[in-house]
Amino acid sequence: MSTDLSTPVLLRRIARLEATVGRLSADLGSLRSAVSKQGLQTPARQRGQTVAAESAMEEPHLTQAAGGFAGAAARGEAARVQWVKDGLVVPGEQLAQAWGLTRQALAPAAERGEVFAVKVGNRLYYPQSFLGMDRESVATICRALGDLGSSEKLMFWLRDHGALAGKSVAAALETGVPLAKVERLAAAWARERGAAHGARSAAAAA
Repeated sequence: MSTDLSTPVLLRRIARLEATVGRLSADLGSLRSAVSKQGLQTPARQRGQTVAAESAMEEPHLTQAAGGFAGAAARGEAARVQWVKDGLVVPGEQLAQAWGLTRQALAPAAERGEVFAVKVGNRLYYPQSFLGMDRESVATICRALGDLGSSEKLMFWLRDHGALAGKSVAAALETGVPLAKVERLAAAWARERGAAHGARSAAAAA
């Protein structure tokens, strides 16, 4: 197979790979911040993986040499496994119990856009912050996030937002921030991320 990096096909592959690595690096940064706020220390091995991901973002040609798309997918799965270990996401059974539902009832809710789950291995996990909230509030915010990917929706729930006085969604609601304000913020987040994805897709197709 030709390794001429001037060919359009390979240039598009590199652009898509850069976008993937960029999203993974952003996800890891937000998750490190969330874990640090819980007083946990990121394991040395995980720190090494993070440094490697950040280096790949700065020098994308190294990422291709290190495994290309397969390597990026593996790093994405490793990050999801770490979410489970850090307790940032919980199994469907735990959320269903907290809400007084059967686990099977979560699937229709997900189809309606009222909740979302991230897939880790062969199981679905839900944000831990859902446990202390009522279903209607979660549904209102999740619907406002629209068609974003589950990882980006999770980032919205985990990160501290300046518009919420530097608090996460769950923490802000606990302190009395109106649900309508969080809903508007979620809709704005969805528009911003959607526009960014559109720009990256256009660049990759160019």
